[in-house]
Amino acid sequence: METIIQRTIKLLLDSYQADYAYVTVSEESGHYMINIETDHPPKLIGRNGSVLNALQTLLKNLLWKQCNEKVFVTLDVDGYRRAQHERIYAKVQKTIDLMREQGLSEIKLKPMHPATRRLVHLWLVKSHPDLTSDSVGEGKDRAIRVYYK
Repeated sequence: METIIQRTIKLLLDSYQADYAYVTVSEESGHYMINIETDHPPKLIGRNGSVLNALQTLLKNLLWKQCNEKVFVTLDVDGYRRAQHERIYAKVQKTIDLMREQGLSEIKLKPMHPATRRLVHLWLVKSHPDLTSDSVGEGKDRAIRVYYK
């Protein structure tokens, strides 16, 4: 799968006429992390990650067509998205710390995009074995509820 992802992202980047040094692909629990190293990150990131999100969506769709199965990928440029994720995890950690300090049995986080919710759920499993989470609400108001097991 990593070879297919490498080939597909390189074709996509070449079609976009993007300048890049190299592309790395790693896999963890069926989720593929792709990082593009470049001297010109703004062209691949775009305003607030708009180009990066579009490239990720295109990549997912191309892989789905090639493999006839859903492939979970996160596309990153020079660690931009990883830094965003770290900021999100830090905010969630602060909220969890507050929950513990105040002796609350559960908390509800702010509504998040589905991909961000998935990342937070996975992060919670790894970093807080005494907690569990689920998604509550509908549409744009869908959020994560965190509570003790």
